[in-house]
Amino acid sequence: MTTATLTPARVSHRSSRGEGGRVHEQKSGRVEHTSVMVKEVLEQLDVQKGDTVLDATAGQGGHSAAMLSAQPSIKLLALDADPVAVSLARERLHVFGAKAQVVEANFNDIEKVLKKNKLQTIDKVLFDLGWNSGQLASGRGFSFLHDEPLNMSYGKRSASGFIASEILNKWNEETLADVLYGYGEERYSRRIAKAIVARRDIEPIKTTIELVEIIKDAVPAGYRHGRLHFATRSFQALRIAVNDELGVVERGVTAAFNHLSVNGRVAVITFHSIEDRAVKRLFAGWVKAKTARLVVKKPLVPSRAEIITNPRARSAKLRVIEKICNEQ
Repeated sequence: MTTATLTPARVSHRSSRGEGGRVHEQKSGRVEHTSVMVKEVLEQLDVQKGDTVLDATAGQGGHSAAMLSAQPSIKLLALDADPVAVSLARERLHVFGAKAQVVEANFNDIEKVLKKNKLQTIDKVLFDLGWNSGQLASGRGFSFLHDEPLNMSYGKRSASGFIASEILNKWNEETLADVLYGYGEERYSRRIAKAIVARRDIEPIKTTIELVEIIKDAVPAGYRHGRLHFATRSFQALRIAVNDELGVVERGVTAAFNHLSVNGRVAVITFHSIEDRAVKRLFAGWVKAKTARLVVKKPLVPSRAEIITNPRARSAKLRVIEKICNEQ
């Protein structure tokens, strides 16, 4: 990611990233993730007997298990960049035997994964862009409530090629401010960026708690006691930058559509406006090219009942598109 990429992102937008599921802490220490909008996904993807399905964001396997339970005859390939999530998804989907395969891969690598698995076309694809709640306990610096190294990569290697500590300790002040504002809508981005640079001149910033302290000292007292934790937006922005989330979404969804069979469908669940606009733009381009149609004209949102039982679902939006012909 470059300064040129980040500067346009300073345009005002809403950016309230949700985690995409409810968190449950078990006695074993495992954090369980509740998938969002499962009913709507099943209805809108309309998985049929014999379909080849790609769950591009397996998480802990919730959506995959629901699709396999609803239509046991399908062949399902699930991807996730997080090795812990892959292990949990495999454990959950083991009951379905050879019908379900879970692969450790970022959906940025869909082309490679499909080729390796000798799949020319796929019939249904799901992207749940909410990050896996279990990652809060991964020890990689996603949570500002625990003292952890500032990594923030979803997988063993980050999609961007760098980790959060490298951003904080090496990027210049202007670019840091652009990251915090563009990807987190942090109103005090410049003050925080200046404080980060001043602190790293004394010693490198290594842990989450160190970053939280820097942010706390940089923002006004009233901001520290708001409804939202004062570090939320900064941590969100760093996570998006580390994982190149916008670039990965565009490349992944495009690759999935390119391999989609005629009458096949792609469903995408987004959790903040930047990603939703990117998906909307991609879908609009395919509709304009007359290679696809929108299954739902406006994005679907969770029911009130789901939001009450799973508050993390509140910012979710589901868009679905159907391929009507191959590009001429």
